[in-house]
Amino acid sequence: MLEFKGNITDDPRASLSSWVSSGNPCNDYKGVSCNSEGFVERIVLWNTSLGGVLSSSLSGLKRLRILTLFGNRFSGDIPEGYGDLHSLWKINLSSNALSGSIPEFIGDLPSIRFLDLSKNGFTGQIPSALFRYCYKTKFVSLSHNNLAGSIPASLVNCSNLEGFDFSFNNLSGVVPSRLCGIPRLSYVSLRSNALSGSVQELISSCQSLEHLDFGSNRFTDLAPFSVLGMQNLTYFNLSYNGFGGHIPEISTCSGRLQIFDASGNFLDGEIPSSITKCKSLKLLALELNRLEGNIPVDIQELRGLIVIKLGNNSIGGMIPKGFGNVELLELLDLHNLNLVGQIPDDISNCKFLLEL
Repeated sequence: MLEFKGNITDDPRASLSSWVSSGNPCNDYKGVSCNSEGFVERIVLWNTSLGGVLSSSLSGLKRLRILTLFGNRFSGDIPEGYGDLHSLWKINLSSNALSGSIPEFIGDLPSIRFLDLSKNGFTGQIPSALFRYCYKTKFVSLSHNNLAGSIPASLVNCSNLEGFDFSFNNLSGVVPSRLCGIPRLSYVSLRSNALSGSVQELISSCQSLEHLDFGSNRFTDLAPFSVLGMQNLTYFNLSYNGFGGHIPEISTCSGRLQIFDASGNFLDGEIPSSITKCKSLKLLALELNRLEGNIPVDIQELRGLIVIKLGNNSIGGMIPKGFGNVELLELLDLHNLNLVGQIPDDISNCKFLLEL
């Protein structure tokens, strides 16, 4: 433990001032807790602005289960010795300045439930070996790094995975074809990469989805609108891709869906009036497409809407009366459309409207 402190070059909040040779790590060291047998079980030092490198000395803590060091300024790489920490359940090193490749040995840790290496400077590819023995893993985040290459097909080895976030990297290639074979997968974020291919059939079989974010990639073909009917879906973002075709009639929509963003694609046809079946919507964004027809009259039924963005389409007709019933509306974007007539007076009922 004192070797770990010795590698700290900056401790602006004196977070490790209690770590002294005369102290007892289990009782005196801030951020450290032990199990009933007196072995160090947790190190939790988050948002303390510690600077330095990660000490390999932690590899001697054979009962360590939780290592949480997010929100610091650690640099360098993850020491290879951490591959001996077979008892680890949780690793959270997010929001630091770590660099180099993501080490393969993490894939040999058999007990990992939670792995978060997001918001660092890791480069190279996501190693296939990272998901070698991930049968207990529930969540993985590698977002906001500089990772390239494809998503390893070995990700599907994580049979108990509930979510992963690989957003804001430089990943390319396609989504693994057997991804939805993971039965409890509910959170998928691949935002801001360079992924491509068709995902309609692949994603439609993810029956447990709650959060789907494919925004800002290069996906093409038809959009996977069929997932809108999944009962737990809350977030649906397909924005800024190459999806085409119509928005189909929505036979059922999740009662929990709050975000529907399909802006910046090549969608055509009309906005189906059945969009009103998505009763809990707070954001509806369909701007920058090729949509035609009129604004659905019944959109006023979506009383919880805060943002409506329909600009830069070929939508015509009149602005339907009833927007005034959407009293929480803050942003109504109808610019660069083919609308005629007057702005309905009842828009003045939208007391929170900031932008029109």
